[in-house]
Amino acid sequence: MKLPKTDNCCTELGWKEYEINTGGHCLHVSAPPKSDFDGVFTAFCHDEQEIITIHGWLIDDYWEIEDE
Repeated sequence: MKLPKTDNCCTELGWKEYEINTGGHCLHVSAPPKSDFDGVFTAFCHDEQEIITIHGWLIDDYWEIEDE
């Protein structure tokens, strides 16, 4: 899997943008299509500009950020 290095790379790779709530913390990330939000998945953190690993069972809530 090719991993993004910037916000624009996420768009070029077709990754979807999400807001994720994890016990009081809010993450702004992009994840590959068909990511398993119940398991472990790779995401690009827009705040820190780095690739992170998310354990889906720790997510309280998430939603896709739609393009306007």
